[in-house]
Amino acid sequence: MILLGLDAGRFVWDPEWAIALVLIGVDYVYVVRVYRRRGLRVPPWRCCCFAAGMVIIAIALFSPVEHLALTSMVSAHLLQNVMIGDWAPPLLVFGLTGEMAAAVERRLPVRGPRLAWVALGFWLVVWYLLHVPGYYDYALRDQWALGFEHLLFIVAGLVFWWPELTPGHLTYGQKVVYLFAAFLLISPLDLVLALSSTPIYSFYLHTPKLWGLSPVEDQQIGAVTMTIEQNVILFAACAAAFVKLLAGDAEAPDAVELLS
Repeated sequence: MILLGLDAGRFVWDPEWAIALVLIGVDYVYVVRVYRRRGLRVPPWRCCCFAAGMVIIAIALFSPVEHLALTSMVSAHLLQNVMIGDWAPPLLVFGLTGEMAAAVERRLPVRGPRLAWVALGFWLVVWYLLHVPGYYDYALRDQWALGFEHLLFIVAGLVFWWPELTPGHLTYGQKVVYLFAAFLLISPLDLVLALSSTPIYSFYLHTPKLWGLSPVEDQQIGAVTMTIEQNVILFAACAAAFVKLLAGDAEAPDAVELLS
């Protein structure tokens, strides 16, 4: 589909990311097979979650979403950010059993509530710094800088969701506070992008837009979509933790119990 001289259906080939995703997928399959040979259960639904996370990353980086983000629309770029930073990471974490999570955590320098607040701080720093106009525009013109941006969004998402989705770090009450703090602290970024009356990123100032959108309209649509998406995910997770808290589960269950 070509609109206004823009090929909106074009896919993008990125060999570095393709190799990385293949290696990660092969490694996950290998670990699952080893665990099963040892008699350790790996539920199929966890494998499906991990696969879904990988598919979302692949769609974000190889589909027309990537092409539009690189050539025309900041709304496509913001959508790509939430796909790799908000959608895929929790699915990848859900793909790990308790034993897998424990193996990863043996390499972590911190645990418990301390890990959660370090994770929240890292997540916020990544999201704010990567949306600074100077770097955002530069990354769109430099392949390695853009690849580094994508990697940081994925890592930040994994780090953020780890203490929330893997037990042994936070009680349900602490989970509610953690997620509500994330909502409050990320909101200024969303509001700046959504309410700005001028384009923030110069790269997209004169690029072609689908549907005749102006640069400001494109930016606002992307920002509002990002805001809604982040709020839905954070509030859904917060509501689940709050329901558990009201049910009287003051402590989160053992990691192996919940993640097995």
